[in-house]
Amino acid sequence: MKVTRRQCLWALGGSFASAAGRDLAKEWQRIAADTDGTVGAAILHLGSGQLVSLHGSTRFPLASVCKVPIAMNMLALVDEGKLALNHEIEVLPRDIFSGVSDIAKRWPAQRHFPLREMIELMVARSDNTAVETLFRIGGEGAAIAARLRKWMIEGLRIDRGERQCGLDRNGVEHYPPPAEWTDATLNALIAKTPPANRYEATRHFLIDPRDTGTPDGTVQLLAKAFRGELLSKSSTSLLIEVMKATTTFPTRLKGLLPSGSVVAHKTGSTETVNGFTAATNDSGVIYLPGDRGQIAISVYLKASTRDAASRDRVIARISRAAFDFYL
Repeated sequence: MKVTRRQCLWALGGSFASAAGRDLAKEWQRIAADTDGTVGAAILHLGSGQLVSLHGSTRFPLASVCKVPIAMNMLALVDEGKLALNHEIEVLPRDIFSGVSDIAKRWPAQRHFPLREMIELMVARSDNTAVETLFRIGGEGAAIAARLRKWMIEGLRIDRGERQCGLDRNGVEHYPPPAEWTDATLNALIAKTPPANRYEATRHFLIDPRDTGTPDGTVQLLAKAFRGELLSKSSTSLLIEVMKATTTFPTRLKGLLPSGSVVAHKTGSTETVNGFTAATNDSGVIYLPGDRGQIAISVYLKASTRDAASRDRVIARISRAAFDFYL
């Protein structure tokens, strides 16, 4: 078996590994200097437990990265016998979110969907109707907070549904109670909000601690999940399967990795308002070549005025630097 330089450093002791980790963090700092806003990144090697991070304890908006812990909460309910993967879940009018949703296109002709399919669509295709529905039936923020405490995960908060986050981020101050929500009505409220108000609301959204995550907390959750420490074997396998099937933004974590690299991940984004983007994210697990194991990786970029391609490339470069660190 080939022993890499990194493996030798881990075997020799913490001071060498820490020095190597500081070199990687400095490389990330150089990459981050090529953009504006704030970049946060962390990697955790699943085998050695080595953690390297940049702004690792800083909070960033989760955006759709929240769909991973929401999926995990649903799978935990399956493990506890409270739900089944073939259970037919009713999608209510208030759940419909037409922006990114295969389910919304099939509703109302189809109103019930198997839980397994909803989890797959929520993670792999970032279906927003699925996340609204599963957030609701999974007990919403209080239940997820309790789950994360049980799992001893710090640095992650999921407080509101996707729709509520969007309304708050767009500065919509007066809207009907959730029971009366409809997709058309709420989209109209956002459309009527002046761009200047939406911009100010987006700036305020960035200092709101709700629905945020830290890079360090995110990789801790991913590492525990992929090691099989949080869910049953079958639920862990399903989570990994749907994360490997992610179709959104292949230009981020996967963007500069060698062809054929396996990455199980979940992206997250917010809309751009007046040239300002609150969040551009990607978090997951990279499978290293040979016997080098896997690394949990989380990269967040907030408060950027750069275009989408530039933001994605920053994440890709950070991911590639982490990948090369273990070769």
